[in-house]
Amino acid sequence: MRTPLAAILALAAVVSGATVYQVPEPRIPPGYQPEIAADEQGFWMEMNEYESQLKRSALLVRDPAVTSYLRDLTCRIAGPYCGDVRVYLIRNPGFNASMAPNGMMQVWTGLYLRVGSEDELASILGHEIAHYTRAHTIERFRKLKKNLTVGAVVGMGLGIFGPLGPALAQNAALANALAFSREQESEADLLGARMMADAGLDPHATYRVWETLIEEERMAVAKADEPALFMRTHPHSEARAQTLRAYVVTELAPAPLDPGVPNLHMETLMSHYVRLMEDQIDTNRYGRTEAILNQHAAAGVDPALTSFFRGEMYRQRNGEGDRERARLAYLAATRSDRPYPEAHRNLGYWYLKEGDESEAMLHFARYLELQPLASDRAMIEFYLGQEPGGA
Repeated sequence: MRTPLAAILALAAVVSGATVYQVPEPRIPPGYQPEIAADEQGFWMEMNEYESQLKRSALLVRDPAVTSYLRDLTCRIAGPYCGDVRVYLIRNPGFNASMAPNGMMQVWTGLYLRVGSEDELASILGHEIAHYTRAHTIERFRKLKKNLTVGAVVGMGLGIFGPLGPALAQNAALANALAFSREQESEADLLGARMMADAGLDPHATYRVWETLIEEERMAVAKADEPALFMRTHPHSEARAQTLRAYVVTELAPAPLDPGVPNLHMETLMSHYVRLMEDQIDTNRYGRTEAILNQHAAAGVDPALTSFFRGEMYRQRNGEGDRERARLAYLAATRSDRPYPEAHRNLGYWYLKEGDESEAMLHFARYLELQPLASDRAMIEFYLGQEPGGA
């Protein structure tokens, strides 16, 4: 495979010690407002309307701890632009983030699920903030205006306030429409990495995120998953990862920084982990799901959870040998130091379907023991032959 020219130049810089990177500077000042006569004011008004409806969306994650964490991390990177940027976590299992010209940033829960640390999340936030300070969003809207009214573009996004399925598709359509050019992405890569480093965060996370995504795409291809939206709107991933690595090593930090603090990102993620993994399972993209679970297992996520969701992945895929794989994964989830109750329930159904009633009853009973307030308790008691609410 031929190495991209950008990567060759970047790696050559590492060897020679030469500086070949032209890191752009922000083009708009902090507190920027569009001029009344400028066409961008119309863009801002449309996106302000979008944002007002986004705040009422059922897909908006409103957890105060997560909201505060995202706001504080964004402000740490944005510095004097802190007051100009608002970040919203949106329930969507894809990996993506987007920035609007009025300072509204959306981060999808699929991205939140995949990044493994505060630094990795910061690398995405820094990239989006760089787009904002370089006025890339305004440039993109002007290009769209030639073929599509701004209202029509925003209308794609306003659909996110309906049912979950169509909402995700329309939300993705807006993100796809707002995709940046290759030059803009390169500018945001370098400026975002520098902003991270200036904030005391580890810029090595910028290329680690890309490397994780590349591995996910490799597994996705093996399982015939659809290409990810993020990879379609952010092309040339391997070249960008190599260029970022070379830039960071030569210009910002020769070696990765020692985190030295608890992983705040994983702490906030775990309070939503089950719901976000359920959303991922429902995508039916098994290569991606397996890559995510491998990543989480390596990061130290509770083995009971990763084993349970492996079982869910196999059960839903239902290919040759998957029923047995699901059983073994559920069993692993029950043998953890902190067994996951729903694994016992699913094993109960597994053995019931196989005709092993005695084994099924053992798992059903254990499920109710671990989860006495289970929403499906009446159904499980029916299988156990108990009166509702019985012992």
